[in-house]
Amino acid sequence: MRRIVIVGICVLLAGCVTVQIPNYIPADHPYVRKVSGNYNEIIDAIKVVLFKDGYSIKSQVNPAIYERRSDGGDQSKDVLFFTNMKQHPKFLYSTYTHFNIFVHPIAEGAEVDVRYNATTPVWLKQFQGSRNDKLANRFLNQVEQELESK
Repeated sequence: MRRIVIVGICVLLAGCVTVQIPNYIPADHPYVRKVSGNYNEIIDAIKVVLFKDGYSIKSQVNPAIYERRSDGGDQSKDVLFFTNMKQHPKFLYSTYTHFNIFVHPIAEGAEVDVRYNATTPVWLKQFQGSRNDKLANRFLNQVEQELESK
């Protein structure tokens, strides 16, 4: 009986969690801001800020593949960036975060829609989060500062 308990405890402690994280993040809590400036410079500023924050761009696609604009506007110049996972190690666990960044050109510059996802696998459960006001607003502020410095 003692061996069964020891083996059972070892199996529980040695179990691993597979992190299932989709690329596309639905618009549950988007952070949208209109950014003034040249559209191409805005795209470049987003890439620079992502690089500085330690996120790499996994792919760049047209967002019409995943969702249509509610106003039915032209989406041919829209851009959607998927970032790779960034690991934030903690003492007993890690949190994995990534962004979806939608960029839609408007007359004064671009509308930037930032979507955030955090996944924290803990033993047999995964905790998901889609809100991080501080991080999203800091990212958008850094994009605006990068544009001002050019």
